[in-house]
Amino acid sequence: MRQSSSVSPVSSARGLSRRRFLWGLAAIPLLAGCGSSASPTPTPLPAASSPTDHAEPAPPIGARAPGGLDQAASHPYRLELPSIEVDIPVVELGWNTATSQEGQIFSEWDVAEYAAGWHKNSALPGAGGNVVMSGHNNILGAVFRELDQLKQDDEAVVWSGGKRYTYVIDRVMVVPEAHAKPEQRIANAQWIGPYADERLTLVSCWPRNDNTHRIIVVAHLAGEAQAQAES
Repeated sequence: MRQSSSVSPVSSARGLSRRRFLWGLAAIPLLAGCGSSASPTPTPLPAASSPTDHAEPAPPIGARAPGGLDQAASHPYRLELPSIEVDIPVVELGWNTATSQEGQIFSEWDVAEYAAGWHKNSALPGAGGNVVMSGHNNILGAVFRELDQLKQDDEAVVWSGGKRYTYVIDRVMVVPEAHAKPEQRIANAQWIGPYADERLTLVSCWPRNDNTHRIIVVAHLAGEAQAQAES
């Protein structure tokens, strides 16, 4: 994976939270924003929120991104998963430093609220490489709650720079996290690393009412007509 010798400042724009989302380090969980890896307890909900089995669903298909979203931005700004009726905004995610209980300093990802988060050190659509997005499964919009309903050959559509990029899903997998050994976490983290092919990787916690595992969806850019102007 690409590493950084320094920690970039994180945007304070609406829709970002500094919940622990990891940058794929071997000794740390793949997605720490889902909760502590020390025990398989569910992610605590905000005090005003309802139980996880009543978590807010992702916005319905066709729902537009919030007003003020810059569609001319170079990073992705919209994600559609038609087969599970998801059409949500995408925000850019950075990372911050944290310290483990053992005193180890490491980098961890921020997490998007009510949106999917594009990892800023991953690829841009159409530029070659791995476009990585993460999102919550049971709090703060639960935008990736239904990832386990995706199937091979379903489509994922990413909008970036005013263009539409269609990816075809070829694998949906669940990997252990809460009690995973270091070598398992290394293997998990590789999925959000760089690849030579044009792919999209979506990551969240699993199952829906817990955080003991991670769900990873991998899709590849479809055909030669890789981008279309947005209507």
